[in-house]
Amino acid sequence: MTRVGDPADGTPQHPDGPGARTAPGPSAASGPAARTAGLGSAGASAPAGSAGAPALPERWARDPFLLDERRGWDPAEVHADGDAMLLVRRAVADPGEPGHRPGATMLLAVGPAEPVAALLRAHARPGHRFAWVDTEAFGLLRAAEVAALGLTPNRTGWEWLVTEEAPAPVAAESRLRELDPRADAAAIRACLADANPTTDADPTGPGERWWGAFDASGRLGGVIGAGPRAGRHGGRGSAHLHGLGVRPGERGQGLGAALTAGAVRALLADGADWVSLGMWDDNHGARRIYHRLGLRTVHRLTTLRARGA
Repeated sequence: MTRVGDPADGTPQHPDGPGARTAPGPSAASGPAARTAGLGSAGASAPAGSAGAPALPERWARDPFLLDERRGWDPAEVHADGDAMLLVRRAVADPGEPGHRPGATMLLAVGPAEPVAALLRAHARPGHRFAWVDTEAFGLLRAAEVAALGLTPNRTGWEWLVTEEAPAPVAAESRLRELDPRADAAAIRACLADANPTTDADPTGPGERWWGAFDASGRLGGVIGAGPRAGRHGGRGSAHLHGLGVRPGERGQGLGAALTAGAVRALLADGADWVSLGMWDDNHGARRIYHRLGLRTVHRLTTLRARGA
């Protein structure tokens, strides 16, 4: 089970969750019966924030990661130095996901390492539920400065990757088909139990879409899911990949790349503003595959969390 702020299995977990939307896709009439919303409603934008909330610098107001993670949170405090920013966000609503606590705060520190570290030294205070800090900037902090945040760093950093371009076809995509997240939930979970047992990706979660790769006997050899994210203001919503897993006996055949490529292509074709994923930053093999498929690393972050979060 992942904890707040973890990207385990490729999902940077966020306490506001996806909400009751659907990853961009064709209308329910033309796709699996489990889809709960059509393309036009999938990414209806939430209000940018409460009246009086501080505005983000333009550089960061357009950042796809911050746009995706804006639901359920308002900026409470913003400090900037050039392209470096320290942002405190306050939870303002419960979007129906466990763990989201209205009134709780989180800290985000992004941009060039040295000015980000300086902003943390000058403005960061304890009391947040968790923090996402640029990994290079985190490495510049002394142990006492980290301890002063009152948060414990994760075992390693993670990366957030994104693409707005469909990848080139992958040969093993011929084995893929889109699944019905509810009707096929038992088969998806059985595959994940073998292929990615630590994931907390749930095929029956709000707005999920899933794809599977089948072996010659018709058994699922691998799966990948996508959950909805906010996307750009006025856009159709974006999608975040998670739950990628290939059974041990099916590995080495390019199914992981095929599942990723097929899901990205379908989501973009169906109107997603972009498609993203998260990965631990020590997973060098996965990074090579994702970069080859056209995803680019936008953020390298380290998660810190309060005890019990």
